Parts: sequence; C-alpha cells; structure tokens
Amino acid sequence: MRLLRRWSLAPLLAVLLILSLLSPVLAQAAPPVPVTGIIHVVDLGDTLGELAVRYGTSTEAITSANSLPNPDIIHVGDKLLIPSLLSDAVSSVPEPFSAILLSSPTPAQGQAWTVRVEAREPITLSGTFDGHALHWVAEGAIGGLPRAYWALAAVHALTSPGPHPLVLEATDGRGIRGTADIDISVQAGTFGTTRIYLSASTSELLAPQLVQSEAAKLAAIWVQGGVDPQWEGRFARPLRPMWGVSSEFGQRRAYNDGPATSYHAGVDFAAKQGALVLAPAAGRVVLAEPLNVRGNAVILDHGAGVHTGYWHLWQIFVTDGDEVQKGDVLARVGNTGLSTGAHLHWELRVGDVAVDPLQWTQEVMPRTLLTGTE
Repeated sequence: MRLLRRWSLAPLLAVLLILSLLSPVLAQAAPPVPVTGIIHVVDLGDTLGELAVRYGTSTEAITSANSLPNPDIIHVGDKLLIPSLLSDAVSSVPEPFSAILLSSPTPAQGQAWTVRVEAREPITLSGTFDGHALHWVAEGAIGGLPRAYWALAAVHALTSPGPHPLVLEATDGRGIRGTADIDISVQAGTFGTTRIYLSASTSELLAPQLVQSEAAKLAAIWVQGGVDPQWEGRFARPLRPMWGVSSEFGQRRAYNDGPATSYHAGVDFAAKQGALVLAPAAGRVVLAEPLNVRGNAVILDHGAGVHTGYWHLWQIFVTDGDEVQKGDVLARVGNTGLSTGAHLHWELRVGDVAVDPLQWTQEVMPRTLLTGTE
C-alpha cells in the first residue's frame, strides 16, 4: 500500500516540475492587460443598460470589466469601470508627458469633455482647444503614481463639425519641453430653430451697443475664477422638479421676421414668476445685479473655469462674494430684460464657451479617467 501511494505521487510531481519550468514563459506570454476607462459612481436609478447608452459601450463590456456576477444588480455608491468607446488614450506622447487621456475624442457641439495628462514629475502645463485656453487642476502624486492634471474642454455650439486642434504644452524641472498636437473630431449636434417675436420696446434691448457692452462685461468674468473645483458629483437643476424645460440649449434663434442670427446659450425653464431659483452646486457669487439684456442676473463661480448664470430674475437674495452650497436659494424667477414671459434662463460656461447645462445633471464632471495596469 505504501509503494502504491509513492508511485501515485510521481505524475503529480512531474506536472509541478513542468509548470515551474514553464512559469516564466507563461508570465512573459500573458502580460497585464492595460486598463483605460471612466470611473462612474452608481447613482439612484442607474442601470447597466442606461450607462452603456450614455457612455457609448455595451452592458457586456461593463459586466466583463467589473467582473459582475449579476449584471442586473448594481448598488448606489458602487464604482464601475466603464470601458467606453468614448474614452481614448493618445498612443504616442512626447516627453515630459507620460500619458494623455481624453474622455471623448469625438465630442458633439455644445458638449464639455475632460482632458487628463500624467507626467513622472511636476510640470508646468498649458493648453488650448480650438483656441480656447484650458484651466488646469493638479491632482498631485498618489501612491507613487505619476503626477496627474485635468482640464475641462468645451465645444462651442456653432463650431463646424470636423477636426479641431487640441494643443498641450509642458515643461518639467529638467527643462524638457514637449508639445502634443491632437486633432479632435467634433460631431454635429441636433438643434432646431426658434422664432421669437418681440414688442417694439423689447426689441430696443437688441441694440448693438447694449448687446456688446453687456457681452464685454460678462466676458471678463468667464475667463476668471477659482483654481480648484468647488462642486462634487452631478449638478442639480436650479428649480424644483415640477418646472420643465421650455427651450433647449443650442437652438438657433430668429427674432421677429429676420433670419436666424444667434443660438440659445442656455436652457429655459417654464416656471411661474416667484418660483425659487436654487444653486445647482457649490460656488461663489461673482455677479448679482440688473443687466440690460439679461435682466436681473446672478453668476456663480464653481472653480476650475466653470461658471453658471441665471437671467431674467425678479428678486435676488445673494450678493457678490457670498459662498453658496448646493440647494441654497439664489433668487426668484422673473420676467426682466429681453424676455417675453416669466421663465428662468440657466447658462453654464467652461471658460468663455457656453455648453449644455443639462449634460452636467446627467454626468459627473470631470470624468475620472484611468490608465495603467490592474
């Protein structure tokens, strides 16, 4: 019996010996799989199917990337890696960059997207997308990983579809300087045309000198702002849920019987006069005063080059310099300035470019991008 047991171990020992000899070869043949994607924190009502549509991927890809035992069961607060078709890593980058990631290499007109860069040591960084300066936020070194920086880029609603330049420049402490020139393929949005009929007195507000003077005042605000982002998570809508959207972002605008000469730079909500206007995210009040075209107005600085504006207000309850939190009352809906009835115009700017604010209620900005190995 002892002899039989001794011989029965021989095949097993032989297999173990062979595996030990082959293990370096097997390890060499199966390198770690690189991970590039977006981290999404599951919110109430999220499903894999909805996330797949939102990020341009499939439920199968999300299930596989996260090794989910049951794709029908996800929990609020879970962090899911989204191997999105809209997420891309630039394959060849110059020093001192070590990685450049884009949340969407094919953004649509009127959309915001994220640029993330990594370097092996701190760098001085600048960049532009389509001539508009990017506002960089340093993430710092975490767990020995390279330094990382992110910025939000924005596509103007009137930008022509096709390639547009993303230019990134960096210099490290050794004096090594590198420039990355990347073509971003802008996709066409879907915008209709709205004709607005104005009374003679209201039409006077479209006088070029009034429009240009007010635009210059706001332009000086859009390019300023705090360095660090003040918000966390998705933005909320600035009104109670019962007030719906009456005019979407990006619609081309024609006044009276004239041609379309502008576009809608925000979202209108059909709210009655006196409805409370709420802060959609934390920020600081940088304007709270009457304007000619926009009527009684409030602007919040949310940091990282992001501002939101609220036009045509009736009453304003905040003043310049006030710090507000998500859900704080800012004002009441009104019908002031260039307006044909009580409503709230809500605007969101990344730098000096207006983007669709409703995108920010559906997605967390900036998108968290990963690169590296598991």
